Amino acid sequence: MSPKDNPPTEYTHRAWFVIFGAFACAFCTVGFMNSFGIFQEYYAKNQLSSSSTSTIAWIGAIAIFLLFAISAGAGAILDIFGPTLMVYVGSFGCVFALMMTSLCQEFYQFLLAQGVVLGISMGLTTWPMLALVGQYIKAKRAAAMGIVMAGSSLGGVIWPIAIDRLLDDPNIGFPWTMRIVGFIMIPCFIFSCAVAKSPKKATINVDSRDSNRATDENTTAQKETPQSHKAEALALWRKPSLQLLCLAMFITYFGMFAPFFYTTSYAVEKGFSTSLAFYTVSIVNGASFFGRVLPGIIADKYGKFNCCIIATMISGIVAFCWTKVTSVAGLVIWSAAYGFSSGGILSLQQACAAQLATSTTLGLAIGSVSGSTALSAMANVPISGALVERYGYFSLSMFSGVSLLLGGVLLIAARLSQDRQLLAIV
Repeated sequence: MSPKDNPPTEYTHRAWFVIFGAFACAFCTVGFMNSFGIFQEYYAKNQLSSSSTSTIAWIGAIAIFLLFAISAGAGAILDIFGPTLMVYVGSFGCVFALMMTSLCQEFYQFLLAQGVVLGISMGLTTWPMLALVGQYIKAKRAAAMGIVMAGSSLGGVIWPIAIDRLLDDPNIGFPWTMRIVGFIMIPCFIFSCAVAKSPKKATINVDSRDSNRATDENTTAQKETPQSHKAEALALWRKPSLQLLCLAMFITYFGMFAPFFYTTSYAVEKGFSTSLAFYTVSIVNGASFFGRVLPGIIADKYGKFNCCIIATMISGIVAFCWTKVTSVAGLVIWSAAYGFSSGGILSLQQACAAQLATSTTLGLAIGSVSGSTALSAMANVPISGALVERYGYFSLSMFSGVSLLLGGVLLIAARLSQDRQLLAIV
């Protein structure tokens, strides 16, 4: 086999720079968003002590909603104009929002700075960088996107611990904690901005091996798609496989993040030590790091939809077992198992979306799937809290498990709409 026919040659120095730039971006955006539980507790005891817990939760809920909701528009803009301007504006907006948050005292101020501005800014940087990786990497694309999404897992491990330590230091306090976080993010965003450039036209032709593995639906769409971008977008949205994928992720996100947000409070209620309860979030995110990389590597060989279905089903089963955890060892093992399996969903959903797109609708496909999760990701927080307050953690376990399994069933339908052969690589 000659070097030019070998798919891994797509991993050039330039491509690796883009991957690491997207990794750094995910670390600062989605990874930082995973630390909102720390702020929720801190605000309830300090600046927003007069507000209810559910009211404070809307800060994080709005940020999560805007992070995902803006993805469809950001992806479409990427396909037409490229990523540079969005990444620059979003990077500046993230740092600006953090600096403004350091000055906030009232609820509406936190909602505007840490909810609206930060959520929009994170969306403008995260999704264009992720889609940009898909433009550079065709073969082994799931592995590349898994590496990028692992950045958010690493952020989910590091940011909560760092922020908790900074807030506990009386010499630093809340204002300088937020400023320090902003200063740490600046070099990461500078690197992301420096590499946020679309590849040359010659490099974005679909790889021959990847196209050979594509489904009949993809092959037909690529041959018959009209030249105008608007027509290409409409053709993409009409695909049953994309519609089912969006619906599957919409249902899945209703319960997928509940263990991320409520494992700590569950551990406290069951009498585990406070320190262990705090670190369960880091255990979940640490296992999710490997869950986002390894399934991506496997998916490039055995099918992205196939592996995403398995990851979703396993996550649902593990979620059902949540309230059976009664020991320290059980809590650690359960947290690691759920983190690993759910990490596969988060990385493979982007790879599945990219598989359904052409080279000129890649950003739109990824953005559409991510955007479809905006409402359910936001609703997950208040729904989970209401279930715990009224019915306890068993109801939350059932709700999370059912949403994941139902999402898995819809993923199966999306997979079968492309190829009905059970052993096909899809």
